[in-house]
Amino acid sequence: MNIKIGRIVKKLRTEKSVTQDTLAAAIGVTPQAISRWESENGYPDIELLPSLADFFNVTTDELLGYKLSERETDIANIKNEMSRLSEVGTIEERVAFARNAKLKYPSDHEIKENLAVCLYHLWQETNDKSLLGEIEGLCLSVVDECKDEDTRFNAINLLILIYRDTKQSDKALKAVNLLPPMKYCREDVLSRGIGDGKDEIYIQDEIDKLTDALGMAISNYPLAENLPNDPSTWDKKIEMLEVSNELYRMIYGDDLLFYHSRLAWNDWLISTYQISQGKVEEALGSIEEMCVHAIAYDRSYGEDHGKRYRSIFTDKLIYPFPGKDFHECKEHSQCYYMLDKLGNARYDGIRESERFLSVIESLKQYAR
Repeated sequence: MNIKIGRIVKKLRTEKSVTQDTLAAAIGVTPQAISRWESENGYPDIELLPSLADFFNVTTDELLGYKLSERETDIANIKNEMSRLSEVGTIEERVAFARNAKLKYPSDHEIKENLAVCLYHLWQETNDKSLLGEIEGLCLSVVDECKDEDTRFNAINLLILIYRDTKQSDKALKAVNLLPPMKYCREDVLSRGIGDGKDEIYIQDEIDKLTDALGMAISNYPLAENLPNDPSTWDKKIEMLEVSNELYRMIYGDDLLFYHSRLAWNDWLISTYQISQGKVEEALGSIEEMCVHAIAYDRSYGEDHGKRYRSIFTDKLIYPFPGKDFHECKEHSQCYYMLDKLGNARYDGIRESERFLSVIESLKQYAR
């Protein structure tokens, strides 16, 4: 039989970001023994298998390679279903599924973080304060134990939200300080060059990420809860959203690909202020612009993954496929969500307008 335990130990150790020295100390062997196993020049004694399995939170069968692939496939399927439910499931369905997933794989940090997110949304709907301790405990567990940066930072951000919403600003600030400052981000360091001849790609990647972060910050500015929202502020808020749109156009040009989604969102927001001001023609114009960008985004989502942007600032970058570092909505299209927003009562006064009806029909063609 081809025993793969050394390969599996190395894989599990790497995933947990554990050194050979740390693992050796935990199970009572020398680092040299770990090295021999991983290079397949020897095997652990049989009495060490339970300790190894406990350390990695797997079964001895998985450690020996019998069921590891099945476990990985099952976890991947669970996470895909979590992603699907995040778009189409009720909050009760999401919580129930995440709880069952955690019972099955209690040490998986992504599953714990997902359950915390679901419970947070349930708390927002029900105001059931008994959920807060569980949410905080799940997040703190991920923050303390998880080595994957994305999952850990997601948990920190959720902690900040619950502390903010429960008026615990001291705890919120403490959680904020667990995040690295902008000046130490990976993209900034890479943009200065590391000697591998990819400086231009790294610089464009930083421009891309900074543009989206700035564009979204500007879009979120008008929506800040503690800012005035009376009619005297609406023109200024519209101007902010138009600046966000111009920023995306300046960096990406006409070939916006993914970033059509950002302009669709901004144009819809602009229309909400315009309709509240009674500026019907302007609101219809913004709704039509929103429709153009929503359709362009949905078409690009289906046709353009793997293609390059064309702007001088981003022509070395591609529109990536959805994956670990790039997520998009899968269950519904942008047009679906825009149709849903146009169902709001604020649009009742223009609902029979030919221009409004034309937008609705256009969006329906791409809605799913």
